[in-house]
Amino acid sequence: MDSIPRWTAMGRIAGWHKKLESLGCSCNNGILILFAGDNGISHEHTGSYQPMQSALIVKEHLEGRSPATRLLKQAGSSEVIIDVGLASPVADGRVIDCNIRRGSRNFLYEDALQEAEVLSALEAGAQLWDEIAGTNFDIILVGEIGVSDTLCAAAVASSVTGINPVHLTGKGSGDSKVIEKKVDIISRAMALRRPQPDSVADILMRFGGLEIAALTGFITRVREKRIPIILDGYVTAVAALLASCIDSSLGEYLLAPSLSDQTGHRLIIERLGLEFLFDMDINYGEGLAAVLGLHLARLIKSALPEDK
Repeated sequence: MDSIPRWTAMGRIAGWHKKLESLGCSCNNGILILFAGDNGISHEHTGSYQPMQSALIVKEHLEGRSPATRLLKQAGSSEVIIDVGLASPVADGRVIDCNIRRGSRNFLYEDALQEAEVLSALEAGAQLWDEIAGTNFDIILVGEIGVSDTLCAAAVASSVTGINPVHLTGKGSGDSKVIEKKVDIISRAMALRRPQPDSVADILMRFGGLEIAALTGFITRVREKRIPIILDGYVTAVAALLASCIDSSLGEYLLAPSLSDQTGHRLIIERLGLEFLFDMDINYGEGLAAVLGLHLARLIKSALPEDK
């Protein structure tokens, strides 16, 4: 059979296979890195979690009760949790303490972060390549834990793209009834904060999310390290969009497995020049879609022949 029609028929699977081959990635040694932080905007009660209680989600992962943790175990891989901004510390040696402050401020009333805090978070993310990733892994999964960080991400995305937040704001962990409230919060905050669209640091100062800032710093080094990153959902895609403002060539090292049930996710993925592999309406976060992506990447690598 002619190989050209065969590969054409593979669709997006062929794209993933080609990218993994070009980077020499076997997908044998993967790790999930979760950046955790709390956000002051959670006090506006737009989700299903209590404000500033992301530590409870972290504990679910440490106790092996999260879906992502269970799927990682099946894959023979592990996760590392980085505390860059939890409001409540988690006393567990499996959590790496890079805490910059105990949660960001409520951006509806003041800037979420100070410049020094943003720069510290960006640097903390960048340094993790040397502290964790190193050369032991050939593929890295990224995710985040942070109550109301989809709201932060929507504000960041609107600042970067100039697109009205109504097209970038979804329900997050809440229901569709909160979307109008979230759009109103972002619109009011945008008028007060007036972010500079060409400054990554300024945007993060206004709407912050220490976990988003650390993710951005981490992703900025992917071209240097040449180890592919599997993004999770909306928040990680927005962090990648910020990173691409610093280095526009990062897309060739990024994989976006899932289109989430989050307004604006498709648009951000397209801005990154990526194609999602599946659409299951996953809106979970915590690395779940990224772990499913690892399983699929391994299947693709084992089932399809190497490029000649």
